[in-house]
Amino acid sequence: MKKIAFALVVCFFVLGTFSGLFAVEKELVNFDKWEGRLSSDGVYPREDPARQQNRQNIQVDRTTGIPSYQITAADMLIRKWVVLLNSSASSVQGKRYSMCKRVQTKGKYTPQKRFVLGARVHFPSGPFNAWAKIQPPFEIVAYDKSGKIVNIENGVVDNTGQIYEISVEVNGRNYNNSITIRLKDENDETTDYFMGYLFYAGWKRLIWKNPNYIENVDIREIFRLPLYPRSKPFRKLDSFIVFRHGDSVGGDFVAYIANVRISYDLAVLEEEEDVDDEAVWRIITERQQAKAEIERRRNAEIIELRRLEQLRQHNSEAIRRAQEQDDQAAQQGGATTAPTTTQPQPQQGQATPPAGQQ
Repeated sequence: MKKIAFALVVCFFVLGTFSGLFAVEKELVNFDKWEGRLSSDGVYPREDPARQQNRQNIQVDRTTGIPSYQITAADMLIRKWVVLLNSSASSVQGKRYSMCKRVQTKGKYTPQKRFVLGARVHFPSGPFNAWAKIQPPFEIVAYDKSGKIVNIENGVVDNTGQIYEISVEVNGRNYNNSITIRLKDENDETTDYFMGYLFYAGWKRLIWKNPNYIENVDIREIFRLPLYPRSKPFRKLDSFIVFRHGDSVGGDFVAYIANVRISYDLAVLEEEEDVDDEAVWRIITERQQAKAEIERRRNAEIIELRRLEQLRQHNSEAIRRAQEQDDQAAQQGGATTAPTTTQPQPQQGQATPPAGQQ
């Protein structure tokens, strides 16, 4: 009995030691919860008053001259995610027929139905390499006005040290295309993680494991790290990238992404000190508030450029009303309205006829 007890103690010690190295496992994003959390978390307002006002009456940023727009929950809906093709593949039909949708599954392989991100990419049929980047319409907000890290497990994970593993649940359609996840850190630097090929049918979890991760702390490089004012690093989702080789099938390609999970070491151990450094100096808060303002200005400029482009359209008012109705229906869980215009769908591997010949 003593031997069994000793063995159990040893097992728990070993498991505790190694699980502590990469004990933090979080959902980077779950598209079944994505739209619900857009409204419930309070990060994105339901409406932006600045966009409802006359352009002449809007308060503008003194530095950039751009109105102080805010990203709303409707701006980040799944159906508004965009698909960007590389320059040689970015034809008119490629742009027109590449899109994202919020898709509900039948619940065949899960306990219940769920929503996932569905992406359609219209690759060229020619024998050359191409790629498509699937990304949110605006950069995911990582800081609120107070400088606090937000959108945790809804596009952002915080206090990220060395990454141990990343996994993505994706539904393939037997296309020999590969998928890569691109993450961005607190310094605006991006890193690509190759997840694998989609040459299978149905749901599958693709896993990337860090080949440089050392589990045994005895052989790790260990050293003392500076503490305050070292801020917590984070990772946030930048985009999914689908690569198509020139010898693979061109034309339309579809895939469905359910969620992304990430396991990592903690970067900073949160231990209570005798003096609350941040309460005294506010260095990290001010630094992150400055980054939040950079994020806001960057997204406000995109909103302004898209608004001006929409005003140039011949039926801009009708398009604006249709989009507002779609946004309201999507946030209430209803069906969206039909597209304002319909286009003939190209056959697999065929180009769309020129605009004047349709």
